[in-house]
Amino acid sequence: MQLARLAIIVVTMLAGGSPAWSQDVWHSTRVLLPGDVIRSDDVVAHPVPRPLPQALFSDRDIIGQQIKRRVQADRPLTEPDVGPRIAVLASTPVTVLWSSGSLRMEMQGRAEESGALGDEIRVLNTQSGQTIRGVVTGDGMTEVRSAP
Repeated sequence: MQLARLAIIVVTMLAGGSPAWSQDVWHSTRVLLPGDVIRSDDVVAHPVPRPLPQALFSDRDIIGQQIKRRVQADRPLTEPDVGPRIAVLASTPVTVLWSSGSLRMEMQGRAEESGALGDEIRVLNTQSGQTIRGVVTGDGMTEVRSAP
């Protein structure tokens, strides 16, 4: 079985191709640190000769996502390396927007947890001392959604 697989690889490579299971995977072009937001010049797609567990294939758009753990230069990126960009950090001030019909209210609060766009997080109302839940809508912004 191994000999047959090796023969297929050799024949394919001699023919100028790559093995049938080869797919392009995102690789880092430099050392990427936790918190870095991925730019187009931070990654490049390279084929890999064998399947890699949790590899990020080049057909997935990862530009604008955030690095979660250190990645050395020229290394393939995996699922645990990348995630959505954090827009609100825990223990930081946030603007809380609330609206109901034509009534709109804005107040300041403090994020009790971090969150990416669309995440629901706990926010401390610093004036009342109560904790509310808000959806992250932007950098340092949350929105309290009330039923119509």
